[in-house]
Amino acid sequence: MERIIKIFCLLVICLCGVSYSIANASAQTSQSTPLGIPQNVTQAQCIKTFNVGFEKLFLLTEAAISHNNFTIEEIQSQGGYIVFSYYQYKFLVTVFTFGNNKAILKISPCNNNYNFPPLIVRNIFNYINQNQYKKF
Repeated sequence: MERIIKIFCLLVICLCGVSYSIANASAQTSQSTPLGIPQNVTQAQCIKTFNVGFEKLFLLTEAAISHNNFTIEEIQSQGGYIVFSYYQYKFLVTVFTFGNNKAILKISPCNNNYNFPPLIVRNIFNYINQNQYKKF
């Protein structure tokens, strides 16, 4: 009987340890940031066409990234791309020319994992929408 109680106690301790490690692992995979909890974002949500030229959209994108306090890691204006990071997420922003006075902005994660807070992309698009008709 005493042996059964010892085995039972050992089993309970092991189960508690396993449940703690599972809970800890799930908490690490869904870390929240000030911009929200990571969610699956479609590639279509990361692409938008604007009625401004290439140069202006590139400058507006750079201003939007700075305005949102994201860390710019690399800029190449000739190629039309910016690499920025936010917490553990790293993004590549590409600007393409599309017709007369139109340009496309594409924001994609560098690791090709589209599980990140969607407000990162939405805040950049909103900033550009609000400021695209201002003169500078």
